[in-house]
Amino acid sequence: MTGMIDIHSHILPGLDDGSSDMRESIHMLRLAAKQGITQVVATPHYSHSFQNTSPDQIRRLCREVQETARRQMNTEILIWPGQEIMYDGDMLNLLAKRSILTIADSRYVLTEFLPSAPYSYIYSAMREISLEGYIPILAHAERYIYLREKDRVDEIKSQGACIQVNFRRIGGKWYDSTTRWCREMLRSQRIDFLGTDMHNIKERRPETGAALEWMRKHLGRGYLSKILYRNQQKVLADEKI
Repeated sequence: MTGMIDIHSHILPGLDDGSSDMRESIHMLRLAAKQGITQVVATPHYSHSFQNTSPDQIRRLCREVQETARRQMNTEILIWPGQEIMYDGDMLNLLAKRSILTIADSRYVLTEFLPSAPYSYIYSAMREISLEGYIPILAHAERYIYLREKDRVDEIKSQGACIQVNFRRIGGKWYDSTTRWCREMLRSQRIDFLGTDMHNIKERRPETGAALEWMRKHLGRGYLSKILYRNQQKVLADEKI
């Protein structure tokens, strides 16, 4: 698979628990490029732990990482600005003031919650974000245990939300409950986006191989192209998927 667009990554140096410096950022991008990723959305955290409320700094770092990658790598790669936003009561206010970023200045907002968040809280948040005119993307949806009960993913999507899961969990062992859930959601075409959620070059490096191997065997090419790059292209163009 080439031309993939990674919608969830932590490649900007020094902003959160992702890349520690430019060298690590470029190392991750080299690994991603070898796996067929040609565009990456940089999504540094906004949370209580990481108060990244300087969009200009994020955009500047995106340019610096992209320019450095183009000098040092044999292939070009595009870096888009965005954030992974921990939902709280101030999120919509910060978005309105443009203190935190949507994905590539589109209506799409990569939104996360604590893994223990009740289903009712996630559902209400997705509805609230949608009613304000944004399109929430639920980040690494496989983490939310309460989402796994029957019809709950459909209920979330009915509120205008999209669903993102991480490559790594799709490529796990067949007996792992999270891997089985991810694969069931993919077979039923409930997943809208995949992401590496890469943070570093050690335990959270970009890993797509095992997931792509399984998906090639079990998913149709049309759906594969949607979740690997076509849906992402629509996000970057601020179009509805």
